[in-house]
Amino acid sequence: MELTTLHKRVIACDVHQAQVTVCAILEEPEGSVRIEQQRFGAFQRDRRALAEWVGARRPDVVVMESTGIYWKSLYAAPGGGGHSCRGRQCASRQECAGAQDRYR
Repeated sequence: MELTTLHKRVIACDVHQAQVTVCAILEEPEGSVRIEQQRFGAFQRDRRALAEWVGARRPDVVVMESTGIYWKSLYAAPGGGGHSCRGRQCASRQECAGAQDRYR
C-alpha cells in the first residue's frame, strides 16, 4: 500500500500534565525532510515558548494527543499563532488504539 502525503509540514504535540513533547516533521522546498523534537513545560511562559517554536517552523497543521484534560490549556493558550489544530481526546487507551487503527 502506498501512502499519499497530505501535509508537508506537520507538528504533533503529546500533552501531559507537566510537559508537552513536540515533534516536527518538515519537508523543505528542495525536498529534504527535517525532524525536530522539543519538550516544553506546563507554565504560561512555556506555552508562549511553544507557540513561538511552532510559529518559527511554519506548519501546515498542528495535531495533539492527550489522554486527560491537559490539552485544554494548550488549545486555549494565548499566542497560539492561528495554526490549524486538530486533536482527539480518548476516554481510554483501548479507544485510542481503535482510533489509530481507523486513521491508518
